[in-house]
Amino acid sequence: MPDLLLMENICKSFFGIPVLKNVSFRLRHGEVHVLLGENGAGKSTLIKILSGAYTLDSGKIFLEGREIDMTNYNPQIASRMGIATIYQNFHLVPHLTVAENISLATFPVSRMGFINWPKVRAFAEQALQKVQLQVDPNTKVKNLTMSQQQMLEIAIALVQKAKIIIMDEPTAAISRRETETLFQIIRQIKTQGVGIIYISHKLEEIREIGDTITILRDGEQVGTMTVHEVNMDQVVNLMTGKEIRTDQRIARNLRTQEIFRCVHLSAVGKFDDVSFSARDGEILGLTGLVGAGKTELARAIFGVDHFEQGEIFVRGVRVHHNTPRAMVEAGVGYIPEDRDTSGLCLNRPIRDNITIVSHAKSRNFGLNLRQDNQAAQLFIRRLQIRTDSLERQVKYLSGGNKQKVILAKWFQAQCQFLILDEPTIGIDVGARQEIYRLIHDFVRDEGRGVLFISSDLSEVLNIADRILVMVRGRITAELFPDGLTKQELLTYCLGLRNSSPTG
Repeated sequence: MPDLLLMENICKSFFGIPVLKNVSFRLRHGEVHVLLGENGAGKSTLIKILSGAYTLDSGKIFLEGREIDMTNYNPQIASRMGIATIYQNFHLVPHLTVAENISLATFPVSRMGFINWPKVRAFAEQALQKVQLQVDPNTKVKNLTMSQQQMLEIAIALVQKAKIIIMDEPTAAISRRETETLFQIIRQIKTQGVGIIYISHKLEEIREIGDTITILRDGEQVGTMTVHEVNMDQVVNLMTGKEIRTDQRIARNLRTQEIFRCVHLSAVGKFDDVSFSARDGEILGLTGLVGAGKTELARAIFGVDHFEQGEIFVRGVRVHHNTPRAMVEAGVGYIPEDRDTSGLCLNRPIRDNITIVSHAKSRNFGLNLRQDNQAAQLFIRRLQIRTDSLERQVKYLSGGNKQKVILAKWFQAQCQFLILDEPTIGIDVGARQEIYRLIHDFVRDEGRGVLFISSDLSEVLNIADRILVMVRGRITAELFPDGLTKQELLTYCLGLRNSSPTG
C-alpha cells in the first residue's frame, strides 16, 4: 500500500527569502506524524501548501500514490481530496448553529429546493456522536467553549470524509482534561486509517500521542524519526541547533519596595475579592486551570473590562479611572493572550507597532519618521527581532517575533509594571527562552515588575519568584517555587489544597 501522503523536495520563498528548502514529508495511514520546529522554521508554510492556501515554488505532492496537479490547486480542491486543516483560529461561523456549521458545505434540500432541516439536525447528531460531543445541534457556535469548537471542527472533517487531518496547536487553549478527551478521539480516528499531522510546541505531548516526528529548522528538514527513537533533549537540540536548558531557574536579588497592588477586586461571575501585591524587581506568577478567571482578571486590571468593586495602586498611588489610558499613564502595560487580535496591528509595519503606545502616551501624533525608525531599529537589535525591514507588516512575522514586537512596544513606552497573559502560548522552545531572557532583563532595572500569567505549570515554576494560584475566580494560595514540584502545584490548581495569601 502506498503512503497516504508524500511531499517531495518542497521549496517556497517569500519576498526572495527561502522559507522551505527541499523539505520532504511522509504520512502513513492511521499515523500521527508530529511536525516540530521553532517559529519561523517553516511548519505553517508546509501545511498551508498542503491545504492549498499557498502555492509551492517547486516540488511534488502525492496522495495515496497519485501525484496531485498543483497548477490550480486551492483549499476547495484540497478539501475535496480529503485534506482538512484545523487551525488555531477556528474557521467556524459563530452566529450559525452547530448543525448549520456541519452542513454548511452541502445543505440537504427537499424536492422543492428548500433546506431539509430535519435532515440537517439528524446529520449533525451523527457527526457529534463521532467525536462524543454532547451539545444541542441548535446551539450557536459562539456559545461553545474552545474545546467544544475544536471537537466540532474535527466532526466536520470526519463527516466530509477527511483522509488527512492537520491539527495546528490543538491543545494551546484547552485544559488537561479536555486534552485527554481530544487524544481519545485522535486514537479512535487513527483506527479508521485517517492520517493526522500534529503541530505542537508542548513537547510533553509528543510521546503521549505521536508515532513519528519530523523536525524543521530554518526551512530545512533536519530529522525524521519514530517517537521511541529519541529523547526530548535530542528533539530540542535539533529544533534549535544548540543545547538549551529549560529547567534551570535564574537566581536574582529581589528588592522590597511595592510597585503594584490591587485590593478586593470583584467582577460578578468572573472573579471575587482578589487582593495581591508585587514588589520592585519581582516576577509574580499567576496560575490556575483554564477557566479559573486569570484572563478576566488581567483584562479588568488593565481597564479593558469593568470590575464592580476594588482598588488598584501603582507605586502607592491609586488609579482612579479604570481605563487602559489611565493604566498606561500610570506606567502599566498589558500583553493579552490573543496577541494577533488584541495586541498588534497586523497590517501595519513593525515600526508603527513599536511606537504606537509611546505616541498615544505623549499625545504626540505628529509623525517624525526618522525618530520612529531609530526607536524601532534600536528595539529590533535589542530584542533580536528577525526581519528584513522596518516596513515589514507584522502579520508576516513568526509568533515569537510578534511577541517581541509587543514587548518592544511597552519597553518603548517606558512601562514599569507589565502584565503578561500566556506570553509564550504557541511559541517554540527557542523563542520561549528569548522571551524569558527579555522578561528577566526588564525587571533587572530598578522600579520594574511583572505579573506573569500562565497555565503552564512548569513554566511558572521556572520563571516566577512567587506564585499565586487562582481557582474559580479566587486567589487560593501563595507559594514559592523553590522545592515546589509540578504535581504539588497542580493539587493547588485543582483546589485540593489551599494556603493563605498575604495580599
